[in-house]
Amino acid sequence: MPLLLLLSVLLFAPTDVDWFKAQAEAVQLLQELIRIDTTNPPGNELVTARHIQKVLDADGIETRILDIAPGRANLYARIKGDGSKRPLILLSHMDVVMAEAARWSIPPFSGELRDGFVYGRGALDMKGTAAVHVTLLRLLKRLNVPLKRDVILLAVADEEAGGSGAASIIKDHFDLIRGAEFLLNEGDVAYVKNGKLQQYGVDVMEKAALWLRIVASGPTGHGSIPIANSSVNRLLTALERLRAWETPISVPPAVAEGYRMRAKQQTDPVLRTAYANLEQALKNPALRKRLLADSTLNAEVRNTFTITGLQGSDKVNVIPGSAWAQIDARLLPGETPEGFIAKLRRVLNDPELKIEVLESSTPTGSSADTALMHAIRKVAAKRDPDVLVIPTMLTSSTDSAKFREVGITAYGFEPFKLDDVELERSHGDDERVSVENVRFALEFLYDVILELN
Repeated sequence: MPLLLLLSVLLFAPTDVDWFKAQAEAVQLLQELIRIDTTNPPGNELVTARHIQKVLDADGIETRILDIAPGRANLYARIKGDGSKRPLILLSHMDVVMAEAARWSIPPFSGELRDGFVYGRGALDMKGTAAVHVTLLRLLKRLNVPLKRDVILLAVADEEAGGSGAASIIKDHFDLIRGAEFLLNEGDVAYVKNGKLQQYGVDVMEKAALWLRIVASGPTGHGSIPIANSSVNRLLTALERLRAWETPISVPPAVAEGYRMRAKQQTDPVLRTAYANLEQALKNPALRKRLLADSTLNAEVRNTFTITGLQGSDKVNVIPGSAWAQIDARLLPGETPEGFIAKLRRVLNDPELKIEVLESSTPTGSSADTALMHAIRKVAAKRDPDVLVIPTMLTSSTDSAKFREVGITAYGFEPFKLDDVELERSHGDDERVSVENVRFALEFLYDVILELN
């Protein structure tokens, strides 16, 4: 190794970072971000964008606020490398879902630090990751780390209700990300079970959201005189057919590979064999029933649909002229919205029903064999040599899909060590992230950036 390069590696080794200071800065920033209420709708992310800009400006980091609507904006920042490798994007979103304050033990926008946890709406989804990303940029700038890649930070608006923030980056500001090779976003985590770290999950693909409204029409009348073909009766008949529908099984490559890697961890010999060849195992009727009892596995191997809302008359004694149901469908890679709707129409078996598309996206995926995945595996092996890094498929959807569609390899990976109880707090009550996790994510992603350069 050339002397100058060796000196550079030694000079900027991770041990030179004051991690206690970095942790404190990230935690403080997270508390500040939580205290800015960005419940979507309406979002109001501009205030958060300006706050992050002020923090980064203090370290002399290039930033821009990109307005998308009154009170709504994205934040762009960039650390320059020497350009010999293509840029890495660190993506987060600033908006959060609503919080029912009466159900929380503390005010959901307090950012309270209690017993080693930062509490508040967005602590996990995903202001915690945003605070980590911002702090990473500050470290790279202060330490003058020699980078081959530019590191781009995007904190976007409206991920929780349509994704207009990420869409506007691609549509109106594509020059800011042109040529980017990799993107890290929300998605999978370091999964803990029974107090033990089970795996580092890196989602390399995700299902597409297809949100639908099914509308039935019929004659109106008084509730005292039943009408057999009323809108409500027609809708309920169609929904019973829908509930009985078993969508075909199809195992995406990333899912098959992930379960194959997990097979060796299984103590049950039946599961160990089944996971080793999931597609074959699902052809066995008895084994298929057992495997699909796992709701997560079931969602990973078929198109799914959930009836999430019903509405008819708002008067108990009025037969309404129309009634509707909301459907949240999630599609596997290889399925199109048009193809799924065509199958749905056949299942509903009522040509007079209207099917309205409320939101639609396309299933997307990235290769699991890249320099970024290799960097994540190498960093994980240093910390937990016996823990696997497993490619996964997200059964929900994120802004990653939009960037994959323009040729950027996007992974959903947040190195927070979380069990099912903690994961359920995201979008739930008493959402929180531990200070220890903030520190761990900082160190992990800092090392990934170094490995990637």
